[in-house]
Amino acid sequence: MRQIRELYNIMAVALRNILNGTKERDFERLRNIEPSYERSIIENIKRIIPQLFDMDTLNVAELSERQLRDGFLVGKLAHCVASTKDMTILIYLVKHLDIYLEDSVYRCIPIDQDIWRFESLNDNFRECGLRLLPRLACNWEHKNRDAYHSYTMLFYMKNFYYVNSKEEEEYIVEHILLPQTTFYHALKRGELCVCVSPVTGENVVQVTEKYTRDNEELIAVEPLVPEVEQRLQEQILSVLEKAALQKADILLLPELLGSTGIRVSIQLELEKRQRIPDNEFPKLTVCPSAWEERRNSCAVLDDMGELLFEQQKHYGADLKKWGAKEDIVSDKKIYILHCKGVGRVAIAICKDFLMTSYLEILIETLKVNLLLVPSFTTGDYQFKTCSDKYGYQDCDVVWVNTCASRWSNSQGQMTTAVTRAYLPGKWGNSRLKAYMEELCDKQYKCDGTCLYTYGIRLEEEEHYEI
Repeated sequence: MRQIRELYNIMAVALRNILNGTKERDFERLRNIEPSYERSIIENIKRIIPQLFDMDTLNVAELSERQLRDGFLVGKLAHCVASTKDMTILIYLVKHLDIYLEDSVYRCIPIDQDIWRFESLNDNFRECGLRLLPRLACNWEHKNRDAYHSYTMLFYMKNFYYVNSKEEEEYIVEHILLPQTTFYHALKRGELCVCVSPVTGENVVQVTEKYTRDNEELIAVEPLVPEVEQRLQEQILSVLEKAALQKADILLLPELLGSTGIRVSIQLELEKRQRIPDNEFPKLTVCPSAWEERRNSCAVLDDMGELLFEQQKHYGADLKKWGAKEDIVSDKKIYILHCKGVGRVAIAICKDFLMTSYLEILIETLKVNLLLVPSFTTGDYQFKTCSDKYGYQDCDVVWVNTCASRWSNSQGQMTTAVTRAYLPGKWGNSRLKAYMEELCDKQYKCDGTCLYTYGIRLEEEEHYEI
């Protein structure tokens, strides 16, 4: 709806004016103002823009399509933001506009589509230098977590947050709003089920001889041998079937065990349901990443097999066994899924998760709540330390390795966990991990359908509404 986008533009301008006209001490002072003074601020705003409030109270009104159509509210807000020099008035105006626009993002989904793709909620991000983004509820996140470690405008915003365009200028960020009902069953049962599988212990990943470009030693990953690809495809489809029967909300598979053909086979199964008839799970499938033409990327599919996006790896790994670096390029794109009850979901492929500057963009700037990490490496210590790093941001991390990576070390044995998760939040912190021998007692001779499930606690049934 065009009028809603205009309100997003107005909010973005107000935020820019506030950021230009306030300091941290101003926000600190406002945290402890007298209730009578706060009430007088709100009453003043109501006198200026009564349409934003209920007629007889200072409560925020419900969003009215009639008011939006006649343009009166939009005009009053735009004039107020442009003319007001009192930053306190602007701060409380944004606070109440944030409440007024709760769940308004769902009205922006095109009529003929189930999802909405966008760079920013506001169209004027180039002029004001801010991107306004939806802050859908994450049910394990502390309420207003920003209040505990900073004095910023985010303290006054429940349903939206903003990003300074310069903070992400190295990457193109595409946001994808999923339907409100995507994780309906998870929220009803009070648990988000994330299934992971190492898939195989076979020596299936082969690399080229070392070569040099710009004085840097590099290697490329060879395409999967056809018979290996066919075997992996069958094992992955078996994992998918098993995950669906366990009502997995998300299925996460490792790095480098994929191909275009394997992705298509997963898509067809999710669409046709030949192995898993009458079963709507999983809601998201993170396919094993495929290495093709210097691109290492994993496809993310919805429950009907539709491709939501392909996240590319940005940083090549240093592969010690071969004494060279993974030769990849990337499109410099980041994809963020916005989901009711789960918040913001992103993928970081192996080495990307170990890069501090990249993690800061994902977690501190884009405020990701669930980070899924498909990996191939045999080591897990650095993944452990990075997983714990942003616990204060309530970012849940689920990492999965593959037993096939044992062939990349000299011993040919898995000595570390093949999967681990760090699940912080308002119920405390959980650190979970599983070793290969815990998943499979056949010591790499299994059929490749080992599966491990993480249950991420959500709120109880009565707290979820659509």
